[in-house]
Amino acid sequence: MKFQLCASNALNKYLKADLPRLPHEPGKQAGVNTLISDNNSFNWQLQIIDNSYKFREKTIIVCEANSRFTFFIPVSLKLSQEELTQRLEYEWQLMMAETLEVYQLIPRSDIAVLLSDLSKIEFTPHWVKNTDLSISGHISDAALWVTQTLQEEGLYDLPKDLAIELAIYLNTQPKRITNKATGRKDKLIPIERLLSYCQSLVTDQQHDDGSSNEIIDNSNIINFSDYKKG
Repeated sequence: MKFQLCASNALNKYLKADLPRLPHEPGKQAGVNTLISDNNSFNWQLQIIDNSYKFREKTIIVCEANSRFTFFIPVSLKLSQEELTQRLEYEWQLMMAETLEVYQLIPRSDIAVLLSDLSKIEFTPHWVKNTDLSISGHISDAALWVTQTLQEEGLYDLPKDLAIELAIYLNTQPKRITNKATGRKDKLIPIERLLSYCQSLVTDQQHDDGSSNEIIDNSNIINFSDYKKG
């Protein structure tokens, strides 16, 4: 399962990385591919913003392609690409669990089971440079929430608790997004859509595991025709 991390030009520059562009379809503009998470690729778009003018503190905004589930990584010290990758690999699950617990969409015991099931799926990080313009608007809104909240609180750096609180709020509010299949506007709540997607991944994984077990078990079955030959 590809855990695809799509960096903006600004984040690519910040990381001092030379990320490849996401391959694009012939006739379409490079670097602005539409992102869709499916059972092969789990897509996230990332942007980095300055918390305020002339100060070094920054925030990385991370947004999932299908659900627009968003969370924040405060940056006060320089992060390498490897360090950021490691944080992203566990923080999306941490933020999902935190949001589910507050939103009370499923019991706490079910959250633990979900995280356990997700841990059995191998998410392989893959960095590219790409900006899905339909996601950029949601990231811009999230950026505005960050900068205005910091200004109101008289802060330059986004504290971890405030980052979590802000993410939980945004991920439990209705959003309207364009359905990439129909072109129509859909109304959704990010945490509900992300939960549904993760549950589908778990179901697919369990189905694959079951199929593998069936194949192994079937190899031990003696066919009646073989028995007669013996």
